[in-house]
Amino acid sequence: MLRIFLAGSLAIFSMAAAADAEHPEIDCAKIKNYAAAGDKAYKAKQYEKARDSYTEQVGWSETCQLPDSVIATAYNNVALTWIRQGEYLKAKAWLLIDEKDAKSQYNLALIKEKIAALPQPASPIGEYWEYAGRGMWSSYVISAAGKEYKVNFDGVWAGLAAMYYGPNIGSLEGKAAILNGQGVLRQRDGDDEWGNCDVKLSFTPMSLATSVTGDCAFGHNVSAAGHYVRVK
Repeated sequence: MLRIFLAGSLAIFSMAAAADAEHPEIDCAKIKNYAAAGDKAYKAKQYEKARDSYTEQVGWSETCQLPDSVIATAYNNVALTWIRQGEYLKAKAWLLIDEKDAKSQYNLALIKEKIAALPQPASPIGEYWEYAGRGMWSSYVISAAGKEYKVNFDGVWAGLAAMYYGPNIGSLEGKAAILNGQGVLRQRDGDDEWGNCDVKLSFTPMSLATSVTGDCAFGHNVSAAGHYVRVK
């Protein structure tokens, strides 16, 4: 399964290849073009294509430090593409980035009943996101593996120059026993390319909280610890 941060990153870096970190004003002037391209695709019901453009709008709007209300508009643009595809939890994740914004509040209210009508999760199996900035997300994917669960983590740290040089990344993969919403993913030296760390997993029906002991050998500032919302 392709992780969301990779999908978002590829869309952004396709434009960033031609970007010039020494002249950010040139790239900042292009934000309106990303928004317009997203609008055009959205009106044509090409929602994935629209989402790619809107994600670029998000990344550059944050990088160029536009006003919060303008950046929130970009978040809402991405969320609307997910709403149109019936992916209400993914839309909610985007809207919660700046949930105090009036547009976000309006769209959260719009999908409230849709989300309430979704079946309640019966197990930890699913996908969980935490926003990493610049339109990118860290993610956990939990799947069945016999009496245990397979845990895949893809993490991102999107620093100030991430739109030019890409984010720092880190990944974990392994199995964990999860009982009563609690489990530990253990990584040890010699487990493929990964480091030496324990990741404590604490699930509720709609969220995942994680904490880390040890060194998972990720890129600078990437962490498997955080608070994640269920999106699937």
